[in-house]
This record gives sequence, structure tokens and C-alpha cells, in this order.
Amino acid sequence: MKCAEGEGDAVDGVVRGDLSVSDCQDCIADSTKRLPEDCSTQKEAIGYHYSNCMVRYANRPIFGIKELSPNCTSLRYKFKIPASDVEKFRYKLSILFDGLKNVVSARDSRNKFAIGFENVTASLSVYGLMQCNPDLSNSDCSDCLQVGIRQLEPYFSNVTGAGIYGPSCSLQFENYRFMYMSSNSQLPILSPSASPSNHSQRKGWNSHKKWIVIVVVLLIPLAALGLWLSGKRKKRIHKQVRNNVQITCVDSLQFDYITIQDATDSFSNAKRLGKGSPTKVYKGKLPNNEQEIAVKQLTINGRHSELEFNNEVWLLADLQHRNLVKLLGFCIEKDSRFLIYEYLPNESLDWFLCDSVKRAHLNWETRYKIILGIARGLLYLHEDSQVTVIHRDLKPSNILLDLAMNPKISNFSKASVVHADQTRGDSTTVLGTYGYMPPEYVKLGHFSVKSDVFSFGVLLLEIISGKLISEFSDGGRGESLPSFAWRKWVEGKAVEAVDQSLPQLQREMTQILKCIKIALLCVQENPTSRPNMSTVVFMLNSNIVSSIAEPSRPAFIIFSDMYQPSSSSSSQKDKSNEASVNEASISYLDPR
Repeated sequence: MKCAEGEGDAVDGVVRGDLSVSDCQDCIADSTKRLPEDCSTQKEAIGYHYSNCMVRYANRPIFGIKELSPNCTSLRYKFKIPASDVEKFRYKLSILFDGLKNVVSARDSRNKFAIGFENVTASLSVYGLMQCNPDLSNSDCSDCLQVGIRQLEPYFSNVTGAGIYGPSCSLQFENYRFMYMSSNSQLPILSPSASPSNHSQRKGWNSHKKWIVIVVVLLIPLAALGLWLSGKRKKRIHKQVRNNVQITCVDSLQFDYITIQDATDSFSNAKRLGKGSPTKVYKGKLPNNEQEIAVKQLTINGRHSELEFNNEVWLLADLQHRNLVKLLGFCIEKDSRFLIYEYLPNESLDWFLCDSVKRAHLNWETRYKIILGIARGLLYLHEDSQVTVIHRDLKPSNILLDLAMNPKISNFSKASVVHADQTRGDSTTVLGTYGYMPPEYVKLGHFSVKSDVFSFGVLLLEIISGKLISEFSDGGRGESLPSFAWRKWVEGKAVEAVDQSLPQLQREMTQILKCIKIALLCVQENPTSRPNMSTVVFMLNSNIVSSIAEPSRPAFIIFSDMYQPSSSSSSQKDKSNEASVNEASISYLDPR
């Protein structure tokens, strides 16, 4: 279904051929509502409502043009195909897809859609679906589907379901009957020589009636989207960016609940990691390749927690760095949300810092590697990724460690994305952990990359002192760890802020004192005085301590006044100004 408004503005909508009229209407209506909200500043956007429909708008001609990107690849692992059936499954799927492609590409513009199945064994079948945009020529349709088949071929033998959804065509296969059809409907068995049947012609007037109804119900929401696009172009209203991320298709990251349930032995207590933590995390193993995973279970109890879950998924889907935790996928099951990460056997940094026995294994070389890795991860977020990301909750429990003690920054639920030409944002809600938040954020709600720099400075002092800021005790002076380190620095006794379990080697002590100096630069009260992360990384790699600027007085945060028993804060600030950057700048994810 097409719609045009104004010069160059175009709106296109395509629904799956097996959907009912009401499902078509619901799918298009929901997509046309979400797309302007999630892409309000974009001149061109495309939205896939799962695999059911596609809505697209652009300020250029798009009708009748074959386009292969952006597309969305979705993989599903319901169970492991028996080794004896893998080649047969692959062969039958190739036959099915070849037949479907021949049928779809030969049909006229009213019905470029086909479904079918092939029996693999007595207990295993493969079902397929293909569809082209009705405005594509037969040759373009065939070419588009062939490209999609080639992209899915590597997965023919190791997944039980997959799909590619693009602007011009889509294709999907599953090991179960996933089409929207009545239980007594018969599916065709297709072969490479399959040709368009006369079945659609035999439907006669009934088929035409269905298409007339669909045209009517789809025109209304698509016309509304076209009017919005036209009005947006004409009025040129300036709006804050809700999401400046070039987002990949996260549907490809979605796991079935059965998969992660099997991987964790039904979330067995024996698989539970960090049993002392309120967050439920389970160790698991994927059935297809036996990859070890960590499954984090969340309970959604309101809009705020839903936003944090979405934030984590959308950001980590696009962020890739050796010092960021790798998100493998997610799962939505009723009121529970699951995040699936790479498994990191050494858990988090706080488990080492709060345990004297474990802390003894942290020699200075290991600590320095952790410090440098965290700094590089933050530098990537602030300057080297496609967008500027402010983490806003950097602390030891959010630093995970792999087998070689390489650090991985985790938990992006509170992170914010800002414009490329912005350096800060304002928030009506303070999110984070007391002690790691800078004063300008706690008092005024102002956050920036320098907020993360402050948190890094506190974290650096924790690693050097071997003490968590929440457990720091200075004999009743009411000082925080940063103010304690500052006092020892100006007294010329900075060595007293160093973990006494570390050997007092002269070569290492020079490097430790350099790190204390860098930490004090990071926790200065004035955000403009704090270095950016590129400067921090440069200083960490430099052997010349004298070239590093002298720090000024840090922000004095007194724990007796500010620290709360719960580790995290989500307090509301009494401020009239609107947030210039959303707390969670993404759209909702839904179960399949």
C-alpha cells in the first residue's frame, strides 16, 4: 500500500499475505503510530512489526525500486537438529525456498506471496514463507529473494527458524507451522519446478473482496503517516532527539523462552551466580554450540524498569568494544525480561574488592590492566562509537572480569545518548549510585561525559585503596574516599591511601602515585576542570608523572549526609526544566 504527500515524500506499507483483515489493520496502525515517535527527526525510516508488516517513509522515490537494505535478520534456536537429520533438513529447505521463489516471482502484483512446507522426517518438517512488495517487477522480486536465500544459507543446518525482512522482500522458515491460517487449511508442498497455481484465480470474487477491504483499512493509517510526514517537512518544528542511535535490528537477538530455560536447567539454583546479589543471574549453555552464557532475569514492575530493559538491549545491540560486555540476546516472557550475555567467569570487580582473600590476588599489574581497560571502554563510549553514550552508573559491580581479568563495562540500563554536537544533558530524575555521582548531577540534574569521568575517578581510588566507597571508614571524620585521598595527597602522604596488601615496590609505587593524581583530577568539583577520557588514557600510558597537571580540591561528599542503604538512587528532582535527553531513548520491545 502506497501513499504520497508533497514533493518527494512517500509512504509505503506491506503486510504479510496470510494475515486477516483485522490483523493487517492492527499491524499497520501500530507501526504508523510508532515510527513517527521513534524516528521523529529522520528524513527516512523503516519499521518492522515483528515479521507481520513493514511500514516505511522517505523523502525520495521508493516505489518500484529494489532495495536490499536495511534488512533485519532473525535467528531462532528452539532445539538442536539431530546430527543425522542436518543434511536432509538443509536439502529440503533448499528445495522449499527454491520453489517458493519461483512461485512468488511469477505472480502478478496482487499476490506476490507464497507459503509451503517440506517433510524432512516423520517427526520433522520445515515451513517457509516468501513475499515481495507488489510494486516490484518479477525479475527484481526474484533477485531480492535470491539475495535473501544466500544470506540465510549459512544458518540452514544450525537453527530451527530464521527470517530476513527487508524493504523490498522478506522470507522466513520455521520447524513449525507459523502461518496465520485455520487449522484445517492445507499448505502446498513445493518443489523447484513449482509454478504459480490457478488456486488464486479459483478464489475469484472472494479474493478480490479481501483485497478491497484490506486497501480500505490500510489507507487510513498510511494516509495519516503521509500527512504527518508532509506537515513535519512544511512546519520544520525543532524537537529534541529521542534516539540518535543507528540501531541494528534487535529482533535477531531475541531468544525463545524455552531455549534459555533449557540452557539454565529451568533456572536451577545450582546455576545461580552471585547468590548474595538481589539480581538473579544464571549460568547456562546454548544447545546449538554449547556456548556458555550468563542469563540476567529482571522483573518488570513499571514503566521505569521497562525503559531500563529496553535501553540495555538497544544500546548494546550497536556498541561493540573489547572492554564492553557483549550482549548475545534477550527474551520476553510475561512480566519477566531476560538479558543473555557472554559468560565471564570472574564475575564483577566488587567481589574482589570486598573480599580480602580475593583482593590478595589483585596485584598491581592486574589492577593497572583493569584501570586501563575501563578507561579505554569509556573512551569508546564518549568519543569513538557512532554516538556519544554517557553510562551514568559506573561502579565496581558494573565492571565484569573475564578469565584473563580483562574488564568489561556492563549494565547500560541508565545510560543516555546525546547529540554528536552536545556535551551534556539535563535530567529531572537522578539515576545512579550515591558516591559515584558528581555534585552537579546530584544537585542540579546536569550530566555529561564528565559525569562518567568523575565516576571513573572514584572507581580508580577504590581499586588503588582496595576499599569500596560504601565501606570506607576514616575514623569518624565524615570524609569520603576522594576527600581522604586529597588530604593525604596535599600532606605528602599519598602512600597511606594505597591498599596495604600491595607490595611497596618503588617502580610500582611511582605508577600508583600517578594513578592517584589522575583520579584526583577526575573528581574535581568543577566539571570543566576534569580531563576527558582521551586525556586520561594518554596520561595512563605516559611514564612522565611531572607532565600531569596538579589537581584542585575535589567535590567533598559526606557519606553521613548522603549515603543511603540501597545502592542505587532514582530520586526525583524538584525542577521545572524538561529533560533535554530522554532517560531511556529507545522504543519498546515486545514478545513475539
